[in-house]
This record gives sequence, structure tokens and C-alpha cells, in this order.
Amino acid sequence: MKVVYFDQIGGSSGNMIVGALIDAGAPVAELEAALRTIPVSGWTLEQTRVLKRGVAATYFDFIVPGEDGHPGAAAHGRHLGEVLAIVALSGLTASQKARASAIYQRLGEAEARVHGTAVDQVHFHEVGAVDAILDVAGACVALDLLGIEEVYASAYPLGNGEIVMQHGRFPNPPPATADLMRGAATRSTDVTGELVTPTAAAILATLVERVGERPGMTFERHGYGAGRSDFPMPNVVRATIGERGERGERSASIVRVLEANVDDLSPEYFELAIERVFAAGALDVWLAPITMKKARPAVLFSAIVPIERAQACADAILMQTSTIGVRSYDVERYVAERTIEEHETPYGPVRVKTATIAGRPRATIEYDDLLRIARERNRPLADLARELERILDL
Repeated sequence: MKVVYFDQIGGSSGNMIVGALIDAGAPVAELEAALRTIPVSGWTLEQTRVLKRGVAATYFDFIVPGEDGHPGAAAHGRHLGEVLAIVALSGLTASQKARASAIYQRLGEAEARVHGTAVDQVHFHEVGAVDAILDVAGACVALDLLGIEEVYASAYPLGNGEIVMQHGRFPNPPPATADLMRGAATRSTDVTGELVTPTAAAILATLVERVGERPGMTFERHGYGAGRSDFPMPNVVRATIGERGERGERSASIVRVLEANVDDLSPEYFELAIERVFAAGALDVWLAPITMKKARPAVLFSAIVPIERAQACADAILMQTSTIGVRSYDVERYVAERTIEEHETPYGPVRVKTATIAGRPRATIEYDDLLRIARERNRPLADLARELERILDL
């Protein structure tokens, strides 16, 4: 299972999280293309390579003239319903929308508790800005592009002093951020200033089951996202991506199987249904022929999904097919330890996946890379695969 561990070395913010994922390999062009479908305008990207106390990192930010931290900054704000509507109207995938909406819902609930009001009356200030909306969506898109199934994070670092916000001066961390940290591990620092922003706290509180726990995992790559300020420690968050479980072992996890019998759906409609269930977070989706009552031929629509994505995937099956019921059961899933490495070839970069089973590696070229090159060079897949296997000595 592909996981990411955010090590909050110097704290975290929304743009630091996105920067770390970009530094770890999330393609910026695909990220920007997805974010351009969100119905907000007037923004540009800033991406630079910086050093933070000797650590090379990516500084990434959304530049929105007229908002906080940028020329012409002015007061702004949106109600939770407005933010959720913006996300819903975007062209993000179903799973990206679900993650982003859940993050803002969690933030809205924290704000409502702090201000003693109903969640639908919450009026976001700093976190209702366009750049904050893009930070949340950007994190969700980047996680999706990297194939991340589970998110982990280190303890929240806490700074000292006061924080100046739209409502006035607050203790550090501010009330909504502190609410989002409930039940999570924290650690004290000697830094005066805000180390964890409300946006970052909302992202991690929503996507991480228990902040402060490090998973057993095989490291594949690291990415560093930088903040603006300079502290005694490197002001970066490190994203470590890898496979959960110890090297060479098969890791077992509990997943859910969803099934539906479909006997009255036009065959061509299954393509989009499969696509939407994958977008909702499924690990695998497949079709199998079955026979139902009155000897009627039908299709068994099945999916393996993470338990936390079961409801979203079931909803996608119900919405995209003609079935009126989805059954489910839990199974144990064993997964071989896997790594993916990128190699330079005469045809450009090619990824190779290596699965280790009983201590023996088995390497294969990523099909998506084969398909891309075959289309670009007008080559038969089988011939191209044999040539690349020879070049890569597989």
C-alpha cells in the first residue's frame, strides 16, 4: 500500500504540504491543469528551489493579487457552503472532491465550535481565500497523482507568542487550529511564531487517522516543502513516500469488497462506471459474467476498496450503474513489497516496478510508460517492451 509520512520538521502549511509532494514527484503540469478547473481566477503559480538551513527544498505558492501576503491585500471571506460549492463545480475527480470537501467540512466544524455557531453559518477569513482553497485542492490532487492511499504525520510542533488574525490577537496556536489538534500528539519548540497553519491542521486532521504515528514502511523517495520564514531548524515539511510494511515482507491489511449484480445496463456504460469507482478510491475494479434468475445473463460488478473509501465507492456504483443495491464484506489482503524507480532510456524516462516475493525481486516496466512511448513512436507494444527490457537488463 502506497503511503506518505509528513515529518513536520519546521511545521506545516497548505503550500508547504503541496510543495513537499511536488518535490517528491507530483507533476506540476498535471496539478495545475486540475486546479484550473476550479471556478476561481486571477492566480498564478510560484515554484522555486530554496535552501533552509542547508536543506534543499521546493517553495511553492499560489499568487493571488488582493489577498493576504500579496500586494493589494484586502479582507475576504466565504461561508462554508460557498467553498463547498466551488469545489463541487470544479473538474476534479470524485475522490479529489471528496477529500477536499471533507477537509473544509472538518475545518468548518472546528470554527463552529470555537465561535459557538452552526457550521453552515461559519464565515471563513484567512482560510476562505482563493490561495487556501487551492492549497487544500492542490494537496488532494497531488496525493492522487502520486497514488497515495494512506497519510501519516509526525507530532504537531507548537510555537510561542501570539498570532494576529482577522478577528484579532490570539494565543499560539489559534483557537480553530488548536481544536483541529484535539487528540493529536504535539511537541514544544523554542520558536516564536506560527508553525502550523489552520489549513495544514485541517488537511492533516482529516486525512491522518492519528497524527504523531510513524508507519512501518519502505522508503522510496523524499520531498521537502519550504515555508517563507527562517527558524533555528529547517523550516520544511518532509514528505516520505513508500510502501507500508517491512522490506521484503508481505504486509496484510483489511480491505472491503463491494459487489453488485447488473442485468440491465448497456455494455458501453461500464467504462465510465469503472472510471468513476476508481476515482472514488477503489484499489481494483472488475467485471465477471454471471447468470441470474430466469437464466438471464448479467454482469457481476466488483471492487476492492480501502475501508475508509467504501461509502464513496458504493455511492459511485449506485450512481453509475443501474443496480439498486451494493453488498460488501471485508477480506484480508496480502501485498508484496514494491518499489518504483525511474530510469533514463533512449525513449526518455521509464518507470520500473519491482515486487519482492520471498526475497526474490520481479521487475516489470510500467504499462503506462510503454503505452505512452508506443503512441509517440508508433511502435508495437510487444516489440517496444522487448527492446526496453533488453536496454534495462530486465
